[in-house]
Amino acid sequence: MGFNAIGPPLSRQVAFNRPVNCMYSDYTEEIGRFKAGTNGGRAISIDRAVDILDLVDGERYASHGYPHETWAWLRRNEPVAWCEPDGWRPFWAITKYEDVRTISTDPATFSSEPRNMLTPIVDEERLAAAFPGSRPGGFPLRLLVNMDPPDHRAFRGVAAPYFFPKYLRGLEEKLVSITDDLLDDLSGERTFDAVEDLAAWHPLRMICEIIGVGLEHEELILTVTQQAFGASEPPEGVRNLAEIVGPMMELFGGLAAARRAEPQADLASVLANARIDGEAMSELDLLAYFLLIATAGHDTTRNAIAGGLLALAEHPEQLHRLRNDIGLIPSAADEIVRWTSPVTHFIRTPLHDVEIRGQKVRAGDSLVLFYPSANRDEDVFEDPDVFRIDRSPNPHLGFGFGEHFCLGAKLARMEIQVLLERILPRLESLEAAGEPVYTPSAFVTGVKHVPLRWNLTASRPAIPTR
Repeated sequence: MGFNAIGPPLSRQVAFNRPVNCMYSDYTEEIGRFKAGTNGGRAISIDRAVDILDLVDGERYASHGYPHETWAWLRRNEPVAWCEPDGWRPFWAITKYEDVRTISTDPATFSSEPRNMLTPIVDEERLAAAFPGSRPGGFPLRLLVNMDPPDHRAFRGVAAPYFFPKYLRGLEEKLVSITDDLLDDLSGERTFDAVEDLAAWHPLRMICEIIGVGLEHEELILTVTQQAFGASEPPEGVRNLAEIVGPMMELFGGLAAARRAEPQADLASVLANARIDGEAMSELDLLAYFLLIATAGHDTTRNAIAGGLLALAEHPEQLHRLRNDIGLIPSAADEIVRWTSPVTHFIRTPLHDVEIRGQKVRAGDSLVLFYPSANRDEDVFEDPDVFRIDRSPNPHLGFGFGEHFCLGAKLARMEIQVLLERILPRLESLEAAGEPVYTPSAFVTGVKHVPLRWNLTASRPAIPTR
């Protein structure tokens, strides 16, 4: 499979030309199972056995969880699929591992700007009204996730040292303390919500420690994150993302001012005083940086932790193996990330016409990279629909790949591993206590509620020496 630049623009290639003012050309040529249609010559499936709304409709994610059957069908039959769901701007669905990985490694061809997530047109219009001047479909703030080189590398380099192994090793004792305190509150034989009682707080307290945010503010960060990513409803009268994140932006504005006046040994001080190419970040870029670190720094790990505990409860034979061989904890953590794949997609925009698996993709089209689909690709993973804690190799794309590989991947792995290390010696039993409730989001998808029942002893295990 190759990605090839195409000579003349597709609109000038006769076989793929479309008549003016026609949505679908009456002059189509049958190409196997597809018809070359309007859409500037994109190949359109005429007999899909799946509903493309499964890929974009947050309510369907809430009702059924991930659309794994839809992704599997697309991988087998239409791995580069042109989609025009009602209410969303059209896009190409990219569902194969090799394609997702290849596109991710070529930012010179596939840009992270301007559109980087699927959003209903009505929400795009509201966002554009709240942020005049933003590009159609684009997120109005400059974030690491929607930057291209060289800006991306320069901005990423500011915070990167705080996520290097050397720095994180110095935080492990604090992480163990955070973990044990949370588990102590859940000890005994009890039913609890793995999201609300454990997973939501575990990575949140760690990222607040790294940033330098006081515990008195963690409730605000959690609430705003849940509202922004769809895990909870915003307050009545709040109409758009700008209003949702406003209180958090105000918090970080005050924190940045305080750290400029009196720097401390935390990430907030580094961000507040950073200079890129000799210039301080603009206030909006700085607040956007804080916003991304604070939200992405815990929400995706929350979903992995809660989904991972659910997977262990639903696969008791895997839990038994893990309890008997804690040396499997690192591979179990990676399998949890593959299995849960909390970030459902990002979008890349080709800067010139390309060809992917025979499909002619025009400059400016949207390519939606579906990571959970790539992580279940039968051509890469043996028994991809089986949860297996000893999976090796496990080259999952749960943290992305290439230029935008997750900045906090090492932190997330450490958080999952330490949590398992502290739970397993205390765990007498674990089982599901009801059906999980999923987040109504097609972007950062995961579990909203996970009722579990366990028996956890009160005594803390010894802290291992590394």
